Amino acid sequence: MKRFRWMRQSSRAAVISATVTRVILQGVSVEAALELSLPHYSINPGAISQLEFKRLLRDSKLEFKRIEETRRDGTGRRRMRG
Repeated sequence: MKRFRWMRQSSRAAVISATVTRVILQGVSVEAALELSLPHYSINPGAISQLEFKRLLRDSKLEFKRIEETRRDGTGRRRMRG
């Protein structure tokens, strides 16, 4: 079996970004969004190790949480000013 490879150096960050975007816009779970995004940025997505998949999942969830907190904080500030 071939070894898992990214298409370019920035592909890992792009997968996380695409995953979070799918979760926000399409309302799918983080796991489903990751599985949909992975083939667009890797050469052989079927060869990804469970450890790397778990790391991507964890990082995607953290990024989604960060965006949600930022969005909530920004909304609150605007309401207080207005």
